[in-house]
Amino acid sequence: MAREIVTAAQGPFLHAWGLLNAYVDACPDEIWAEKNGGWPVWQQIAHAVMVLDFFVLGEKDPLLPAPCDMDVLMLKTQGAPALGKAALREYAAAVKTRVDAWIAGLEDADLAGTNTALSAKLGRETSYAATLVMLASHTDYHIGSCDAALRDHGLPGVF
Repeated sequence: MAREIVTAAQGPFLHAWGLLNAYVDACPDEIWAEKNGGWPVWQQIAHAVMVLDFFVLGEKDPLLPAPCDMDVLMLKTQGAPALGKAALREYAAAVKTRVDAWIAGLEDADLAGTNTALSAKLGRETSYAATLVMLASHTDYHIGSCDAALRDHGLPGVF
């Protein structure tokens, strides 16, 4: 079982995951509940976590139970009140377990193959390699967006 490429490609996701956790730890409660870029910070973080689950679902797997409404997680409506950090961490831990299991099931030879479950949901062909890249890139996008809220308040960002 060759996994050198999978292991290397997993690195950016693990880094993004570390940034997400660092952000939750660093973000003061008043900023956590504040809008930044049109959405509350906590909602963007919760969205980033949910999308990780979405990316790795099998064709018949349901999303993991989430601590808020799906329209809130999909950034269709604004959620209130703010989701607490403890609830977010619990949800994120369950999602991380699922993502880790998905990655553990990949071999280098799988990467060029089509992720049929995600392709059907996105409406475009998406390889397993692209899925692995999106785990990091989508998370990094939202962490970067939320980092601006910390910097707007004179705090260092986590990036």
